[in-house]
Amino acid sequence: MKARYFKTGLLFAAIAMMFTACDSDRDDNPVLGPANAPTEFVLNASPLANQYIDIFKDNKINLTWSQPNYTVNTVVNYKVQVGLVQGGNTKWDTEDNGSARFLETAFTSCSATLSGEEISQSINHINGITDENNWTDPGYLEVAFRVYADIQTTAKESIEGTGIYSNAVTFKSMRPDNSIKGLASIYVIGNCSGWTEPAKGNAEALAAWRIMETEIGSNVFVGTFDIPGGMLQFRFYTKLTGWDGGNSYGTQVDDAPIVCDFDADGKYTGPAVNGKGSWEFDDWAGGQLKMTVDMNKNTVTFETVK
Repeated sequence: MKARYFKTGLLFAAIAMMFTACDSDRDDNPVLGPANAPTEFVLNASPLANQYIDIFKDNKINLTWSQPNYTVNTVVNYKVQVGLVQGGNTKWDTEDNGSARFLETAFTSCSATLSGEEISQSINHINGITDENNWTDPGYLEVAFRVYADIQTTAKESIEGTGIYSNAVTFKSMRPDNSIKGLASIYVIGNCSGWTEPAKGNAEALAAWRIMETEIGSNVFVGTFDIPGGMLQFRFYTKLTGWDGGNSYGTQVDDAPIVCDFDADGKYTGPAVNGKGSWEFDDWAGGQLKMTVDMNKNTVTFETVK
């Protein structure tokens, strides 16, 4: 019986709190906005700041900070921005329009475990690297971090006057890997592209034979090419690491072409295998050929464009 009385007491207390909350909803309650904008926000220095750190996909970096001095108790949204210290000045990661570019993962507590992959992507973006085939090891760099805090609506929109940047902290020696955040691409390698070796040094020569991802992370690639008539033979490479890099996709594992045909509608659909067997069309009439490569399903679709 005591347990029942205890639960009943809690119920009455909860109801009383509900009425109290409603009664307190007056015009003089705090309203978020410029009038109560925060003025203090401290990002703590890391004990690893002076160590040599190699950043790679599975590596993590921890940051902690104090909550900004908002005048109301509410959930705060935190985003991390990366910068490179060059000649005593910090070049922060920005979008093409000049607005701040933050790491993809956001936080609601005063600490973060940052993805090494996201950090490398941001560093490479600052350095203007948009394709991993154009990436070169930059060595160890001085990397800065700062945190942006704001309060957001339920629609994830920032409430005016609540945004504030923390101070910046730096890591003296960080080296990124070749992680790139952008549209991935694959390359058409065959007689249409002169059988140019899919090597890093040939990136410029093969630029016209790239097929871009439909959107970041989709793993579906679509491109259209104007190809002269005659025997057509090709396969795809996901990276420019040479003939034997293991990044080739074709009709079969063995390095031998398989003759294929378009149907009555000028369309071919088939599997894509991690191997060197090329597609071969002996009676290609010439013209535009649309290529769709779905790396999720490992399938290809080739369509003549009329």
